[in-house]
Amino acid sequence: MNAARLGLMFALPALLTACATPLLGPECTRFGRDGQLCLLPPAALPAVEGSHMVKVVHDGREDAFMGLLHIDAQDLRLAGFSLFGTSLFNLDFDGSKVTSVPAQGDLRPDMLVAMLELAIADPADLRGRLHGLTLQVREEGGAEIREVYEGERLIAHLEKRGASLAESEIRIDIPPVKVSVEMTPLATAPAQP
Repeated sequence: MNAARLGLMFALPALLTACATPLLGPECTRFGRDGQLCLLPPAALPAVEGSHMVKVVHDGREDAFMGLLHIDAQDLRLAGFSLFGTSLFNLDFDGSKVTSVPAQGDLRPDMLVAMLELAIADPADLRGRLHGLTLQVREEGGAEIREVYEGERLIAHLEKRGASLAESEIRIDIPPVKVSVEMTPLATAPAQP
């Protein structure tokens, strides 16, 4: 995956954001036009150690990378590697600050953490952290479905299948920017052509 395509992948979540309203706090990130999600501390998230194949599709273009996720009471860490094992990025969230190496202008590490939290955090904990946004959760066909709305506008659709987070298949669709992200555990990930 070349650097421009990787930058585009990380820039897309930024398209969900706008600067119309000031942030409520340093742990908050814009989500949608005027909505905000104030990040939960890692201690409020399920502990996990897992690796996934991540496929990102934007306007018919597909890219893939390996993601290693570690969450404990102190940190959320996400590392991305090319399919050849080259490090692409390392992201760390300690509950007060999100950092990323390399620090790229297009990379919105707070948005990546927000998307992860929307997929994995307890919905009851998330609802109190959403401002100007609504989270709807339901079970459908063996999957947990989460949808985030700003007013009546669908901002994100998330599906999670699996008993534990490390074994879960997760799909995130962001209709406003025509992006989908599929995360498949590496133990069960299909071989890439």
